[in-house]
Amino acid sequence: MLNSVQLFGLVLLGGLAAGELSRRLLSLPRTTGYVVFGLLIGQSGLNWITPLHVDSAQLLIDLALGLILFELGYLVPRTGARDGLNRLLAGIGIALASGLLMFAVFTFWGFSPRAAIFVSALCLATSPAITIATCSDVGAKGERTGLLYTMVAINGGVAFTAVALMTPFLTDAATLGDATRLADALDSIGASLLLGGVCAGLVLVAAGRLGRQVEHQHLLILGCIVLGVGTAIHLEVSVFLPMLIFGILVQTCDRKQKVVAIRIASDARVFMVVTFVLAGAALDIVYLQQFWPEALLIVLIRLTGQFLAARLAGRRLGLSQRESLLLSVGLQPMSSVALVLLVNTQMLYSGMPPMLVGILMATILLMQLFGPLATQTAIKGFGEATRLVPKRLDTPATPST
Repeated sequence: MLNSVQLFGLVLLGGLAAGELSRRLLSLPRTTGYVVFGLLIGQSGLNWITPLHVDSAQLLIDLALGLILFELGYLVPRTGARDGLNRLLAGIGIALASGLLMFAVFTFWGFSPRAAIFVSALCLATSPAITIATCSDVGAKGERTGLLYTMVAINGGVAFTAVALMTPFLTDAATLGDATRLADALDSIGASLLLGGVCAGLVLVAAGRLGRQVEHQHLLILGCIVLGVGTAIHLEVSVFLPMLIFGILVQTCDRKQKVVAIRIASDARVFMVVTFVLAGAALDIVYLQQFWPEALLIVLIRLTGQFLAARLAGRRLGLSQRESLLLSVGLQPMSSVALVLLVNTQMLYSGMPPMLVGILMATILLMQLFGPLATQTAIKGFGEATRLVPKRLDTPATPST
């Protein structure tokens, strides 16, 4: 048996090798290789990484996801007030359309409305880690990439807010009334917003004093993320919503570009590799074998709702029908945050139907495997994958006569 330090080294080196093989031999995103390696050494394969190992690494996972969500918020491009409002309304519409369709499916299958709302909210979030990593790997640059980041951030914000609203209603405490549960939910959301704002204010003020010193600013940002995650855990509020707000506020308020943001795909790749490998290790392929028809239906319903809403908002966003479809495809990766939130909720609510958990696990696994390819396809379709564009041969100059 390997000890914890050896396992950590195995995760890093094995993830690195699997990612490179995925990219170089199969032309797939590196993140697909990370997840497959996690499946190989997790409970679906060799069982070298057990659920106990994943639980013991939960703090590291929370920190990694906090850093990823901060960067997602920071990557949301600044726009004018009118364009920003159009994107916000379109993003909310995309999230609500897919969420309502999934809620209808879950209730048709006989699950309670509260459980159906909660699981639909979990399915809303597009994976920020897959989006960031895949865009980095293919060198995504351009207006449509910025729009994709914006839609992913809005999806995440809606999903995390909905989960925070629903979580108190799923607890087993029978003595709590609905008014008390709603008050607890609103307090949690308010504390998350305040915490994100405090972290952003601290970074903006300190960055002005430090100047553009990369190593010091990265230490500043990482320290604020660690402090923010720790404070969220202490306050028993969402770890994810404050970090997303943190990144958005820093990007929006940093008009003079004093902040040198940390990039997880380059400066802190170790966190990304660990997140994907452990997510793969925590998932059991048995769920996919058992519930693949339901998982595939959820994926199709989710894509349909996103495309219909994106098409309706196409004129507002300046998108053609083809670009609306590509944007919807790019939103397909499901977030491993859903896995963390599901596990945390199961600790509070013992009445979650096993079949519903199985369907959600199967859907997450399916889109952890194929989601990176969906994002890569969208970026290539937009024509913004600079690292996948073949270099043109220089045309020889015509000799003068």
